Amino acid sequence: MKAVELSAVWDPKPEYKPSSKDINGKLTYLGSQVWRNPTVKIVDKDRPQIKSNEVLIKVKRCGIQFAMYGLVNKI
Repeated sequence: MKAVELSAVWDPKPEYKPSSKDINGKLTYLGSQVWRNPTVKIVDKDRPQIKSNEVLIKVKRCGIQFAMYGLVNKI
């Protein structure tokens, strides 16, 4: 199956002070302050094995949030 994969380097800006949540989980609400050199590509992935309490949804089309597009394209 096809998947959209976003990759980036964790490299907080010097003036940004990440919280412990940011550092431990690599999660933040301010992605532009911590992620560098993002790339987006379409890749082939194995179909996941779903559990009895999960569903697999077939998607014909998807979009990328404009903020992510801007981060990748440096606009």
